Amino acid sequence: MNLKPSSVGKTMMRINFSTPNLALISIIEDPEQVITLDANFLIPPYRSRFTKKIIEFYKFREIWLDPIFGAFPNLAIHEAVYDELVGVSSQAYIDTKRNTNPTKIIIHKDSSLTEVEKILKDTIESRIASFTKYDPMLDNKDELGDKKAMKMLYKYQYYLTDHEKCTNPSWGDFNTTMKKLYESYFK
Repeated sequence: MNLKPSSVGKTMMRINFSTPNLALISIIEDPEQVITLDANFLIPPYRSRFTKKIIEFYKFREIWLDPIFGAFPNLAIHEAVYDELVGVSSQAYIDTKRNTNPTKIIIHKDSSLTEVEKILKDTIESRIASFTKYDPMLDNKDELGDKKAMKMLYKYQYYLTDHEKCTNPSWGDFNTTMKKLYESYFK
């Protein structure tokens, strides 16, 4: 996927069907690496003014969070992401993962980052800032589990706005093309 600002200042999501995403390939090939998540992975999509359907947290946890945490043993968030988690459910979920022994989530702290990691963090934040459209009252800083449930959630998120419906290919075309693009990476 490529995110590009449109001529009217809105962020557009364009699907790249020509080149596999190197970050996704890295995760496919090494699911045990540390994978740092942004807050938008942990917050149900019901808070956006563009959302037409609501997914309650318990269902979001069941079809999205639990499969991801089950498939990837070294998930992490930055301490600022924890602070962005608006709502009791998301914070409670992370607190549960944080308080298990062994812990099920790594919390990155600025105080423990190396100079190179700080530069990398700052660079990434500056590069994505124009796409996040941060609104603290709305969207914060702006082969997994049950495949049927994951497809349902992604399909739901894929069609969150009328703009995405008009801009992106149909769900069937997306699914078929992605399978062809990434099938050689699955063994």
